[in-house]
Amino acid sequence: MSRTSNSLKNVRYATLLKLLVVVVNFRARRVFITVLTDEYLGLNGTFANILSVLSLAELGVGTAITFSMYQPLAEHDNERLLSLMALYRKYYRIIGCVIAVIGAALTPALPYLIHDIPNVPHLEIIYLMFVFDSALSYFFIYKQSIITADQKQYIVTTYQNITAVCMVLVQIVLLLITKNYFVYLGVKLVATLTNNLLLARKADKLYPFLKKKEIQPLPADVQQSISRNIRATMMHRIGSVVVFETDNVLIMYFIGAIAVGFYNNYLMITRGLQDIYILIYRALTASVGNLCAEEDKSHAEEVFWKLDFFTRWLYGFSSICLLVLLNPFISSVWLNENYLFSMPIVLLICVNFYITGLRQSSLTFRDAMGLYWYDRYKAVFESLINLVVSIVLAIPYGIVGIFIGTFVSTMTTCFWIEPYMLFKHGFHAKVGVYFRKYGLHTLYTVIIGAGTWYLASLLPALGFLPFVGKLMICAVVPNVCYWLIYGRTEEFRYAVDLVKSRLGAILKR
Repeated sequence: MSRTSNSLKNVRYATLLKLLVVVVNFRARRVFITVLTDEYLGLNGTFANILSVLSLAELGVGTAITFSMYQPLAEHDNERLLSLMALYRKYYRIIGCVIAVIGAALTPALPYLIHDIPNVPHLEIIYLMFVFDSALSYFFIYKQSIITADQKQYIVTTYQNITAVCMVLVQIVLLLITKNYFVYLGVKLVATLTNNLLLARKADKLYPFLKKKEIQPLPADVQQSISRNIRATMMHRIGSVVVFETDNVLIMYFIGAIAVGFYNNYLMITRGLQDIYILIYRALTASVGNLCAEEDKSHAEEVFWKLDFFTRWLYGFSSICLLVLLNPFISSVWLNENYLFSMPIVLLICVNFYITGLRQSSLTFRDAMGLYWYDRYKAVFESLINLVVSIVLAIPYGIVGIFIGTFVSTMTTCFWIEPYMLFKHGFHAKVGVYFRKYGLHTLYTVIIGAGTWYLASLLPALGFLPFVGKLMICAVVPNVCYWLIYGRTEEFRYAVDLVKSRLGAILKR
């Protein structure tokens, strides 16, 4: 666990920066809505999601090659690493070109993809700027993979977050001065290129052997293994994009671009939270991956249960907070009540956040142990179920139907397949205990969430002070209840000891 502790130590700086990014982004969104119209807000989310769907071209290549680096990093095999990086560079340059070509080719189809297309001048040029920004992100980015695989993801996220903060601040200033959307997008293009170039330069400094011109071809067995993993991660990538990136596309098609803008306000909050949490899981993926590469797997299941306990508490607490605070935050602190969704929609957003979050412990170990192959077909069924249910229900129920499709597809596939395959092929153990813990925790969370909701509902719906009161209720009630339930468990004692050691180290500095 020493590797894990070191990773968590390094992550705290990146987490603070990410919090700063989230705060600045909230301010930028408010300026954006004030200066421009709701049509631009919807367009911004719509085009971003079209390009997210086109990111299918990446097909999980990065995940597969990053996994293949764990062992040569542990063995200090620089020649193998150099060969892997060359392969990665080749793949990603092809992917960037493919996204540019396909994205540009879709330009004439925009009126057919967007319901009630906004009357915004130069719509095609705006879309092509999004395409170019997305394609540009794949050049030079390949060098980030070795930093991540070497348990230094905090470096990548630190660079990304500093660039993001600078970008957003410049966007705010220029938007207030020029009120020009093209200037806003131009800053984003410059920031994307700058971030990639800076990280590529950092990788060259950390790993000087990357500058070598003589590159040995990969052995046939390594190429075969990478090809096998890419085929598996390709299916996972398809499932991930279809489930998590098509909601906006379906909302855009069935409801309209303005509704996409409203949903992106909620998505900005939930994904901002998810991005902060994912920093920890990414660091742990590299730690567990290196642990397995060194063939020290005896503690793998023990580490998993500790991580899973942390995940259940974190996402249970966060989901309760989101359910109670999302609408009050948007209406009383950030924007106003004109940008609110109804509570059934908010409830579905929180439920999907919860069930997706509880997958993180299983996914962390699956990625670290390279078990993509065993559940590769899961992603195909997940995608089909999501699209069919979402489209069928979107017609009578609108946004609610689309979110139900996401819920149904996750519960019928990922919910049980991912942990089953992990326990069967990773731990060689029975998965029943996992599902019992999952079910009990969900029951506790539902009861605690209902109680928290009731207490918060006693306060007025609007106003900053009522929001602060609800925030305090959310901070205290769920955590006290979880403590009463889990306070005597081994996992809780471990978590407390870990937090104490980290705080002690910080205070000594």
